[in-house]
Amino acid sequence: MSYSQPQPPLSQQGSSYIPSHPPTPNRLQINIPPVPIPSGPPSSSRLPDGDNEQEGYPSDVDVDGELDVEQDQNRSSEGFAYPPMPTRRETFGSLSGSTDSMVDGSGDAGEPKEQSNKRKPRITLPRGRACVACRKCTGDVPCRTCQKAGLECRYEELPRKKPRAVILEERVAELEACLSLRPNDPVPPRPQSSNLSSGTFDSMPQSSTSSSSGPPNLSLISHIDVSGPMASLNPPRADIMPNSELELVLIQFILPLTPFIGIPLHPARFLALLSLPPNDIRRPHPALLYILFSQAVRTLELDRPPPQMPPRPQGVFPQTSTQTIPKPSMDRTTILSQVGGTSLMLCERARAELDRGIRTVDRPFDLTRAAIGIAWMLYSMGHFIEGWNIPVSRLLISCGLHRITGTYIPPDGGSGINPDLIPKPYAASHQYAHSHSQNRPSNPFPNNGQSQVEFPIVRMRPIIIPPARDEIELAERVATFWAAKMQDWEASIGWGWSVAMSDELCTTEWGWGWGTVQPKHSANLHDRHGIRDLYDPASTMHLATAPETTYVLAIKSVALLHRASALYDLPESSYPITLPDGQVGTSYSPPFSVIQSVQMAIQRFRQRIPRIFLDFTQNVTPPSGVLYDGLSDPWWIMVHSNLYTAEMMCWRELANYQANVYENAVRSARAHVSLVRRIPDHLWANMDLVVALNLSLTSRFLFKESTRLLGISQPNAETAQMAAVASNEAEILRQALSGPFNRYHPIAGMHSLIVQRVREGWPEKEGEYERI
Repeated sequence: MSYSQPQPPLSQQGSSYIPSHPPTPNRLQINIPPVPIPSGPPSSSRLPDGDNEQEGYPSDVDVDGELDVEQDQNRSSEGFAYPPMPTRRETFGSLSGSTDSMVDGSGDAGEPKEQSNKRKPRITLPRGRACVACRKCTGDVPCRTCQKAGLECRYEELPRKKPRAVILEERVAELEACLSLRPNDPVPPRPQSSNLSSGTFDSMPQSSTSSSSGPPNLSLISHIDVSGPMASLNPPRADIMPNSELELVLIQFILPLTPFIGIPLHPARFLALLSLPPNDIRRPHPALLYILFSQAVRTLELDRPPPQMPPRPQGVFPQTSTQTIPKPSMDRTTILSQVGGTSLMLCERARAELDRGIRTVDRPFDLTRAAIGIAWMLYSMGHFIEGWNIPVSRLLISCGLHRITGTYIPPDGGSGINPDLIPKPYAASHQYAHSHSQNRPSNPFPNNGQSQVEFPIVRMRPIIIPPARDEIELAERVATFWAAKMQDWEASIGWGWSVAMSDELCTTEWGWGWGTVQPKHSANLHDRHGIRDLYDPASTMHLATAPETTYVLAIKSVALLHRASALYDLPESSYPITLPDGQVGTSYSPPFSVIQSVQMAIQRFRQRIPRIFLDFTQNVTPPSGVLYDGLSDPWWIMVHSNLYTAEMMCWRELANYQANVYENAVRSARAHVSLVRRIPDHLWANMDLVVALNLSLTSRFLFKESTRLLGISQPNAETAQMAAVASNEAEILRQALSGPFNRYHPIAGMHSLIVQRVREGWPEKEGEYERI
């Protein structure tokens, strides 16, 4: 509120100013003797707004057990200071009585206390010293009102002010960071003040003394974040110079991890293209480079161990050459001394370059890979809504990666086999055959029963990148599609939303190899099966004799897991139906035939797993010879985690029709727990994010199963023991999420909180509602 009344004239007294006439009658008047005002500089306790305040300086109380009257009222809106009000100090034990005497005047010497039947005036206590449990605090410790009511006193915790010097230093660092940005770069967000409440992320106020605690704090807003750069006078720049030594060592460091962060690359070709001059259009796009830089810095900061894949089974798979990646010329400490703390800044730079590249349609295939990597990093940190809205599927479809036919067209007329690491530039767009080309038949495979008359084509089937130039580029495009499709499936599994690209629209053949991009082996050139073959019992894919690697099995297991996860919310189960009581509702129960089709697909898939890749702890006799060390292979763990979760979901939905199969769902969940118990801590570093979803869903199911057993009308000792076992096994999964998995992927810690909220009967996250 502002006032327009003129200020009273001032007269000088010492070094301060006081009004030359008494205050107006509407101001509170207290008869006090004149207080001499010192002419020297004011003490530090009188400086305004914490100029000399130390960190954590309390604003209302300066001595434990004593109170000060607020000093802010001694300053006018014009900035000058009135004479300081007298300070009344009383101990907390006599605060109530001293306040009474101050109000009714009985504390004046020689003045008898009048007997009055007036209502006792309200006692006002400073913030932080008034009990908030009863709201009728007497000022004593403990409060007399709380003692009578049998309550425990609770006091409001006051926010602590930062010293002004610290605030200014942070602001200077923030401005310097803005000055260091290049044109069109996003401005980094201002950090939230420590005095602001964290109500955005809190689901409800909690108290340590409350008898019933609220749910764990979790909201749709990104609540978990990696540590940002510390405020300093010389903040690091989010700029890596092209063709610099730093650029090369960051790429060399992250290349072995690219299959596990959603950015499959051919290492030798990528390093060769990286050596080109900055103005060469064949060089990787900055958006792709900066998300790789960001992941490299984050991996270095977390000291994330590289994957140590077990030896491949001898005589089972065709022998392929393993690409050797040169070791970086700098060690971890040297790299972090130059780019430590810049992971988020580099990610934001990648997002800015992605937006700029989309506007100019610059190297769309690189933009697609960059978008996948950016979304993967956001998902990993628990920023689901941000990752969901990265335009991965739009870029993928516009590049035609969802319908790759397996052919490539070398621009120089060569064969495209064993190509150079640096390919020749693409030919001009008009040189590639298209639907409007002269002498191009509309139907290259005419049937005898069809007319031989050539009819004109109405439109092209356009994409925005030229056809692949050689077998390496074809392999990169196929691997990129499956990285995006797996991410699409996993996002749908995690939140239950529809996929951006339905399975029926995708015809690209399954990937190959062990995760790193490599040309397809000549023995498998004619095996071009896709998603539809996974659910077609008559497909020749199920009769193929060539075994599949754990990487290929992992892709297919995600597809099956998504199909099983979608059973609980099929479109045909959401059609409104009229209930017997006349109301309109939905059943959400999937049709029996759909459940059976998914179960049969899982069974056919299990029969195709090479015997050496089975999980032999589940009452399966291991084959003779050396066993495959599956627990050292993240793809192997992913396969079996997906299958156990998918089977659990299928049996659970089938129990709506056959109640006796419900125990099969519990067995699948317990098998999943057995797998998790055997995973070493360091293996969680390179685990796929879908495993976090699996652990979360299985843990929720087991906690609810424990609650169901305890809620039986006539429980017995055996039932109580089964409930305890289910609860303990669910807790094992929750601890795996909050422990080693969370260290490398904060999304695991987020799902640990979701499990805890579900266990206590709260919504999974604040800001989410059940669709009705």
